[in-house]
Formats: sequence, C-alpha cells, structure tokens
Amino acid sequence: MTTKQILNLDYRKEESQEIIQRVLRQIKPLSKYSDECDIPLSAIEKAIFIMCKKYNMRIREITPDLSGNEQHAIWRATLANDKNFKVIDSVYGISLYELFAKAAIRLYAEVKKGTSKR
Repeated sequence: MTTKQILNLDYRKEESQEIIQRVLRQIKPLSKYSDECDIPLSAIEKAIFIMCKKYNMRIREITPDLSGNEQHAIWRATLANDKNFKVIDSVYGISLYELFAKAAIRLYAEVKKGTSKR
C-alpha cells in the first residue's frame, strides 16, 4: 500500500484504523507500542516533534473545512519544509487524532524518501 493510499483511508472504519496503527508502529519512536491498543496521541505528537526538529519540517497550519462534510469538520494540516519553505503535502482527517496520525505517516515518508535533510 502506498503512502497516498494510506493517507486516503477513512479512520472511522476498523480495518483502516488497523492499517494506520500498523504503519505508525514503523516509525521508530512509536515501534515500542503493542498491537493491543492505539498509540497515544501524545506519543504521535512527540514523534512529529522529533521528525520536524531533526529534518527541518513543520506543520505549517491546521484548519477545519466546515463545508466539506455535512456532519463533521474535516481537518487539514499543511506540512512544509523549513529550509526552502515549500509545501510538502496536506493531510486530512475527521478527528484530530486521525489528522496527527496521518501527518506523522506523511512526515515519516518524507524522511524515508530523503528529501528533507538535516
């Protein structure tokens, strides 16, 4: 499954949750969490902080889209490179947990790709 396919999963579905949790566990600071429970939001936030500091990236903004869905706000996070200020990507989620989980996955993909250097 590609990163783009993972980022397009609907976290409200149980099978999507399992996939996203499995991918999150591939990120080194999150690999210590067992398969029996979801990774805590605080741990995801810390992993994002570590990646952003180490590889000069950031979440530039988080904003809700109130017109995209009749029942929920759809949250969007814009990820950017701190060195050249270019947008890396945007990720979306119905909940803030989903948004941060997908942001961590996308930032990790950028680190693995090697485009964000120390």
